[in-house]
Amino acid sequence: MTGVMPRALLLATVVAAGCAGSENPKPAPVVTPSLQATTWTAPDAAAEPKKPSTPERSLEALAEDGKTAAAGMRTLKSAQLSGQREVGQELLAPGDADACVRLAFSAGEPVVAQLLDHKGRVLSETPATTDGRLGERGPVCIRRQEAMRVQFASKGDAVVRFVAWTSR
Repeated sequence: MTGVMPRALLLATVVAAGCAGSENPKPAPVVTPSLQATTWTAPDAAAEPKKPSTPERSLEALAEDGKTAAAGMRTLKSAQLSGQREVGQELLAPGDADACVRLAFSAGEPVVAQLLDHKGRVLSETPATTDGRLGERGPVCIRRQEAMRVQFASKGDAVVRFVAWTSR
């Protein structure tokens, strides 16, 4: 108990000293809002809508990724897609052999990229980003007689460039 008393006494002394000089505090200044404050104006409905940003990397730069990211695979598709909220394209139609895919993309706005099978099941997905790869840790594969498509989703308009490689 001896250690508690001096702390309490010290605290009381500090509080009393802080309040001692404030017998006649000055009143706080009164601030009255101005009626001439900034006015809000509605955006012009006829204004030109915001155009989607251009992806940072070109198709050629994305294709260069294939030398290391998709060694031994051949180029399957190279394209630029644009649209609102979701854009996609079929990569592989049903075939006679199993196939594996890797894909690199660049977007002007953050997108969630997905590889989907013929039933719409997600085979690979990235978090929202402007630059990435699907099948980065290993190719994404499907069985023969199955199809695969790539899908990009964004909060608004998106422009996406991608290059896909396959083992088929």
